[in-house]
Amino acid sequence: MVAYILIPAAVLLLAYFVLFFREALHHPRQFFFELLAVALMMGSLFFFKETLDYLARRDYVAALLVMVIGIAVIGVGKEIARLALVQRD
Repeated sequence: MVAYILIPAAVLLLAYFVLFFREALHHPRQFFFELLAVALMMGSLFFFKETLDYLARRDYVAALLVMVIGIAVIGVGKEIARLALVQRD
């Protein structure tokens, strides 16, 4: 079940790496932050999938906690993406 989320995320990260490899040679720190931001955004999907699983089992408190963690992961990804934009200069 988790493979349905992780495999497309890995494919997207690999495609990103291949498309922007030349850019990464000139700006490795920016590339790292962009890659990390994309990984965090894609990884947050796991938490939302788990939220749906907990809701299906009618465990509302656990679903709320996992959803808050997913939102926090998106926030961290957003801040890392902002840091990558600062590194562009």
